[in-house]
Amino acid sequence: MAKVILRQEAIDDLNDIWNYTFEQWSENQADRYYALLKFSCKEIGENPELGREYLGIRKNLLGLKTGKHIIFYLLISADEIEIIRILHESMDLNNRLTE
Repeated sequence: MAKVILRQEAIDDLNDIWNYTFEQWSENQADRYYALLKFSCKEIGENPELGREYLGIRKNLLGLKTGKHIIFYLLISADEIEIIRILHESMDLNNRLTE
């Protein structure tokens, strides 16, 4: 299993997703969705090939759709993966990922 590192932006995204879900639905729903996203991050570490390529946005960028969000990551080495952002599928992904 590769080591999974979350960039600060990805951590901020997770916090924003939890807060939004809590405000719109409930604490229970926010906790469940947060756990699903974290589980998917772990799955990426176990099987980095799960994601699809997003070459139109950035070279070597992979993303795994989970719920309504996409977990974007880079394969740093065979032993290390960096999750760079976790963005809602309806966002302007190109602009968000090239900021």
